[in-house]
Amino acid sequence: MVDLKNRFSKSQSKNRVLTVQKKITRRAFFSLALLPTFVDAKPLVDFNRGLGLFSDQKNPISNNKFTGLELYNDPEPELRNFGELKSNQISHIQINKKLNLHLVNSNTKEEISFQFPKNYKLSNQDLSKLNSFLKDWRTNEIKNFDKVVLNDFLKVCLNCSGTNSILSVNVHSGFRSKKTNEYLRRNSHKVAQNSMHILGKAIDFSIPGTGIKNLAKIVRANTKGGVGSYQTFIHLDSGPHRTWS
Repeated sequence: MVDLKNRFSKSQSKNRVLTVQKKITRRAFFSLALLPTFVDAKPLVDFNRGLGLFSDQKNPISNNKFTGLELYNDPEPELRNFGELKSNQISHIQINKKLNLHLVNSNTKEEISFQFPKNYKLSNQDLSKLNSFLKDWRTNEIKNFDKVVLNDFLKVCLNCSGTNSILSVNVHSGFRSKKTNEYLRRNSHKVAQNSMHILGKAIDFSIPGTGIKNLAKIVRANTKGGVGSYQTFIHLDSGPHRTWS
């Protein structure tokens, strides 16, 4: 009887030891897992540079501070005759009715405003301001934008504006240099190699208060180029007529 009690006592002690060992093992595991947090180690996700666990950690565009908005998804269809596309020529851009336009760069929060009276023809100064605003904000490169896409963009803005109110538009992407485009292709999802943004022929934008589906209908009804509809913005370009979502 005494022998059975001793065996039972030893068995209980052994179980306690195993339980303590398991707890220590789990604690040790989680301590090791969290160790990189307390030492000089690279995080799994770098929100300041918009990089993830499997991203290329080498920043191809130096001297710029990146944000999580670097992870860009714009699966624009590739054009076979991309190298043969020429600049669309129109003599001028005219605003047919009064338009108070407020543009906001959704990446840098840069803002610019225009007050266009009725039947106003855009001046070279207006175009210069638009080109500067639509620059590649990662490299600060400026390109003279295609007038057709600018004209289509402003036409859409006119259709979305009220009588006297100021129309606010968020611009997600304008001109995109080849260097930036390659960076986005390496670190983002489905960015076209031959993007119309590289030619200054595309604008990605959204209008607060106007749903994407409704905005897409307005864009398609007032333009003849490419129109891509996404969850948070519309892609508009002056290339061949095509639509996608």
